[in-house]
Order: sequence, then structure tokens, then C-alpha cells
Amino acid sequence: MRKRSPNPFVVTGKTKGIFKVLDDLRAQGYIEEGDTNCLITGESGCGKSELVKQYAAKYPRRDLDEYTHIPVLYVQLRSPKTPKAFIEQILVAIGDPQGGKGMKSETQGYSQIGIYCRECGVEMIILDEVQTVIQNRSPGVIASISDWFKDLMNDAKVPLVLVGMPWCLGFIKQNDQLDSRIGYRHDIETFRVSSQFSHFVKFIELYSKSYEFASDFSLSDREIAYRLFAYSSGIVRAITGQIIKTANLSRAAGKPIDLAFFQEAIRSRGIKDANNVFIMPLTELRLREIVNPSQWIQQKSYRKERFQSAQFKSYMLTKKLELIESNDD
Repeated sequence: MRKRSPNPFVVTGKTKGIFKVLDDLRAQGYIEEGDTNCLITGESGCGKSELVKQYAAKYPRRDLDEYTHIPVLYVQLRSPKTPKAFIEQILVAIGDPQGGKGMKSETQGYSQIGIYCRECGVEMIILDEVQTVIQNRSPGVIASISDWFKDLMNDAKVPLVLVGMPWCLGFIKQNDQLDSRIGYRHDIETFRVSSQFSHFVKFIELYSKSYEFASDFSLSDREIAYRLFAYSSGIVRAITGQIIKTANLSRAAGKPIDLAFFQEAIRSRGIKDANNVFIMPLTELRLREIVNPSQWIQQKSYRKERFQSAQFKSYMLTKKLELIESNDD
């Protein structure tokens, strides 16, 4: 069987558009108190993190004779609880020999980030998983967190890209100064079954194009595509995870991929055949798509979540493969 990349990256029109925006921001550079910063949002599993990782990989760090060149600094935030922890995580990503532990104050820490940015030729900083910074915080702490990002913009003096859940936009909007400095905003939507279903079919075709399939089986077959959508709800992580699991089973068996391997991949997850979307009659499938993204909710009590989960809408199929609304949601 053909050798396959473990997790290929599919470049869509949306991806190309965001890559161009980031290229333009890097070329333009930092503008004092300007709006040359970007917010990229999307539901969990939509592919936003992979997108910015792929972008950063296009411009890898290089160890030169006198310094390390870092055109694009990618930082995966890990729930920093204090500004010091926030600064440390950025310094660690840069490669600070002391891992950020040498700073005597937050002011010095931000200043050190700025020095590294100039010395290492940093043209852009990408902060991924921004929602981990603001989840489950009191209103007072939320207000101060806005200053973390503004201080970073002021000292790093390079375009900043924030990446997180859709409700991060609400956090940005509640602070006028931060809101005015993030002039580029892009949301990565999940695939939908009620409209532009062809985009979903095209994606799975591109993602799986180098896999070996049985002669009588195709993911682009409308019935199979509907079954895969029923499993994934149009969420990229679920789509690709199921394809990879199925491909691994077929590779272990030394046979091309067919419907039986998709059925077995679902069974391996502990799902009974009665609920196996690759076995169930098509008319019993429930195809759920996100219709309203997760949203920021203003709350006075710190004990309450400050965001609302995404809302779904369900559809069913007729025997003629026509979509009809379901009352499940």
C-alpha cells in the first residue's frame, strides 16, 4: 500500500486567505498603537491550531552564526494564571536560557521579550489557545488580562496573532483599547450539511487522496459522505481522526479501505452496531451541524461560566437522500 503522511494538511481557499493576511501583516510590520494584530477563532477541532502551526512551519527558526533567527514565533499557551506565568511561557518558546525565571519584574519580562524579538528577527508572534488564559476568571482578573496582551504588543513591537475559541471575540470587544488594536478577525467555521455540502466532500477527497481504496468504494460517494458527516458533525478533528483510524486498520490487514473498515473503526470506539453510522439505515442517521458558535456571556458572578456552548441543528435524510429538519435539538 502507498506510504502516507500521518496527518496531511489540506490547504483550502480559507486557509490561503488567512495565510495571505498573515504575510501582509508581517510585511507591513508593527505600527505604534495601530491595529496590525489579528484574531483567529473557531470551535474546538475546527483546525485553527493546525493552520497556524503550518504557517509557522513555513518560516522555521534557523540557528545562524551569531544568533537564532525566528521569523514567526509560535506559542501554545497553557493556562497561565498570572502575568509572570504568561511572560515565562513566551520566553520559553523563544528559547530563553533561564526559561523566564531570571526576570525580576513583569516590566523586565516584557522588555526582555522585546529585546529577543529584535535580536532574533521576530516578525510575528502567534499565541495559540488564548481561551485558556481567560476561562473561569473573575471579572476583575478578566479586565487585567487585557493588559497582558496590550503590554506584549507595546514591548514586542511585532504583529500579534491571537488564536482561540469563538467566544474570545467577546473578551476582545469588552475592552475598547484591545478591541481597537485587533483590526483583522477571521473565524474558521465547521462544515455544514444544509449548505455547501460540496465543500465537505471536497475536503475529504483532498485529505484522503493518497490512500488506497477498494475499487467499489469512494468517500465522495454521497451516501458515504453523509455517514461520515453524521459521525463528525463537520468537525475537522473528528473527520480526520476517523479516516486515520480506518486507514490504520486497513493497513494492518494489508487490504484497501472499504466500508467494512469504517464500520470496524466505529466499533473500536466502543459504539454498538445499532448506533454505528456506517451500518445504520441512512434514514435513521442524525446529521448535526453548528448553527450558532460559542459566545461570550457577561456574568457578574465568577462562579458562573462566561461563555455559551455552540448550538447545533439536526437533519435527517429521506429515502431519496433529501435533507429534512429533525426535532432532536
